[in-house]
Amino acid sequence: MRPARYSVFLIILFAAFSFADSVRACSVPVFRYALEHWTPDAYEALVFHRGELDADSQALIKRLTREESGTRANVSVMTIDLAGDQAAKWQPVWKSFKADKLPWIAVRPAPRTGITTLLTSEALTEGLVDHLLDSPARRDYRARLAAGDSAVWILVESGNAEADNAAATALDQRINYLNSVLKVPELSDEDVANGLVSISSDDLKLQFSTLRVSRADAAERLFVKMLLGVESDLGELNDPMVFPVFGQGRALYALVGAGINDETIDMAGIFLSGKCSCEVKEENPGLDLLMTANWKQISKLPGKRDQRPAQSDSKPQNSGAPEMVKISAVESEELEDEVGEVQGTGRRFGIVPFILLFASLVFVFRKA
Repeated sequence: MRPARYSVFLIILFAAFSFADSVRACSVPVFRYALEHWTPDAYEALVFHRGELDADSQALIKRLTREESGTRANVSVMTIDLAGDQAAKWQPVWKSFKADKLPWIAVRPAPRTGITTLLTSEALTEGLVDHLLDSPARRDYRARLAAGDSAVWILVESGNAEADNAAATALDQRINYLNSVLKVPELSDEDVANGLVSISSDDLKLQFSTLRVSRADAAERLFVKMLLGVESDLGELNDPMVFPVFGQGRALYALVGAGINDETIDMAGIFLSGKCSCEVKEENPGLDLLMTANWKQISKLPGKRDQRPAQSDSKPQNSGAPEMVKISAVESEELEDEVGEVQGTGRRFGIVPFILLFASLVFVFRKA
């Protein structure tokens, strides 16, 4: 770590704790509050056409906005007729796509995010709509939350088997460890009475898991691009990346390459399991992903946990099993005390300092 960046890190940390005592945290952990209350921002889809849309295209647009029994995708659609009254207004945008056929769809994150990079710009087809609305990894994520997982740490592989397997091993080991030492806050009667959480303290459990996603998987093409959109320069990097995803499909900051380590994993885990000091979603870190789900139903399911390990069922690319590092009893006690002390501090002061601390850690390890 370079001295200048280390100084920036300390300044941010000092400032965070200087203002921490002014924060009153609710007792609901971030992962649970997000699942019940943080409605995901809608992605914006612009569909360009000329004249009346044919029946197939109209059906595809209805699929994007359809709601069935509470299940729908967080996407809004605007149709733009290039032969209509608004054609002149949209011509510059249309020409920028250099499209060769109609109808054409351009999708981007919600304007309020400030992200101007398009998720996709291509012909409106059934295959595109399929990939836009869902993918195997997103279905897996929803199933895990319905089964009781608190968050899923998604490892986007770089394509380098050695680097990916090393990152997966480090992540799996630390997530298993955090599952054993992190504790959720005790819910206050006031927060339960005020409707901040719909389950009891007995039903509130912490369980992290991990999932590997390949950049080469065509079915995950758009999902991977959403994840890489969490930060503006991630698409330029070829390292393995980890994205803690929680709530109604919200991705936290990326951990990249050497930044996938115990310290940054711990900070993200402490943030997600800590009290939700700021109940306004937009004032918390992260970016909403496009998913099709009935979040009310998922949040109300009791979540029957099995005894599966935290790791994804996906197999590493090499044939050899990863070597598991054994931790002595003394080392384990020291680590547990360390995490317990930091988490206890978060309980006392609120989680805002740890949001800033986590952001600074990401900056340091990304840039060092």
